[in-house]
Amino acid sequence: MGVIKNLNLRKMPHFKRTTIFLVILSIITVFTFGGCLKKTPSEREDDYSGIELTYYKVFDDSDVIQPLIHQFEADHPGLTIHYRKFSDFSEYERLILNEMAEGEGPDIFSMQNTWFMSNYKKLSPLPESMGTPTDFENTFVDVAYKDLVRTDPDGKVQIYGLPMTVDTLALYYNKDHFEDRLPAKGKPSTTWEGIKEDVILLNKEDTSFDRFEVSGIAMGRSDNITRAIDILYLLFLQFGVDFYNDNISEAVFASRQGSGVYSYPALEALDLFLSFADEDYKHYSWNEYVADDDSEGREIEAFARGDVSMIIGYSYTYDLIMNEINLLENKGVNAIDENVIKTAPIPQLYDPDVSSDKRVSYASYFAEAVSRNSEHPEIAWDFLVFVTNVENLDYYFDETHNPTSRRDMIEDQKKDPIYGVFASQIGFAESFPIVDYYTYKEIFSDLVNSAQSSKDFETLLLQAQKEINEFLPEEGLVVPEVEQEEDEESADE
Repeated sequence: MGVIKNLNLRKMPHFKRTTIFLVILSIITVFTFGGCLKKTPSEREDDYSGIELTYYKVFDDSDVIQPLIHQFEADHPGLTIHYRKFSDFSEYERLILNEMAEGEGPDIFSMQNTWFMSNYKKLSPLPESMGTPTDFENTFVDVAYKDLVRTDPDGKVQIYGLPMTVDTLALYYNKDHFEDRLPAKGKPSTTWEGIKEDVILLNKEDTSFDRFEVSGIAMGRSDNITRAIDILYLLFLQFGVDFYNDNISEAVFASRQGSGVYSYPALEALDLFLSFADEDYKHYSWNEYVADDDSEGREIEAFARGDVSMIIGYSYTYDLIMNEINLLENKGVNAIDENVIKTAPIPQLYDPDVSSDKRVSYASYFAEAVSRNSEHPEIAWDFLVFVTNVENLDYYFDETHNPTSRRDMIEDQKKDPIYGVFASQIGFAESFPIVDYYTYKEIFSDLVNSAQSSKDFETLLLQAQKEINEFLPEEGLVVPEVEQEEDEESADE
């Protein structure tokens, strides 16, 4: 495994340079992502002449991925990897599915984490010689194991994807607003109840059409909030919603679940989300006028203008904020100073400092997979093992700021003043399978829109549940898991 040759160590913080040098010094024996490796294709005297692989990926520019490809090609003379970047997620999804249905498509491609449950049969699993589920579990964070390690139809536990990153939702806040209105704290509360109190103090009402000079937080609507449905998914998870039955043959999220504090948890989650856009509540802070739903920037642009104190987003939202600031300044419109942009952990139902309840963040990310149509799956997997080693993911973080997926990199990335929050949350990140991303998004967006005029949230949830059940196979999506003797042997080694 080679080290990326174009790393500029002088530009890196001291703690990153130290990490890289330690990693380089420690590479004496060949490892997989987690444990000891039997020989991989790159160690054998194979002839790679004339072998070509195609690699499709969303959002990452060629100048980020190409150095990794060049290094791997240099270690495998004769091999060529063709890289293609996509910017439009919907176009990417359609192309992948259509090409694979025709027996074609890329050898390697990125797949959204929630797709794996319903699409893993289209993939080639990681060869056992390159790593076991136990190796994976010891190397990558828990949510990645739950998303990417599946039981195949024969009852065998297999690895179907390797993640370069795991992203989560967190709070972005305007430091100046908090110093002005909440100087005793200077930062957001850690609970949703606390956020409600923060919002009441942060709101600056006026006589304008939208009623707010400054809005406390962007929540409660789906038309002018970029990741509104992801925020709703987060609340479902925090309230403990069981989205499906055990074998995922039926959606059950709208049903009564237990007899505790939240016996209808989806109803409670929806009510909390919508309350920030309901003028009957004291913490009402968002409406259709604060941000334009026709604007690409939506609440992000409002944040860049200083019109809202808090928004919820992923690690890449920081770049979107900076883009909006630049656009506003180029138009001669006042924008916030980048130094006032701060990040904080996503709020919880209970105070994480005193509560024994598990914290929950929502994970959304792409993992790298190998198509079952690939004629060279072992070489393709060897490349993915290579790109997910420590030094290459360290390079990837420096280029993209996408938070790590590896347990052994979390502590180092937590030190970053902006992106450290995202690394700190991945240990308690969760997700759930989504059979069709855009269909689910449309269903829940319609639910939220309808809830603006109807208070019958239970009926709206039942309707959404009925619509989602139309997409679920009667036999379900889960294959019963069986004990894997080779995993136990691997662990003993």
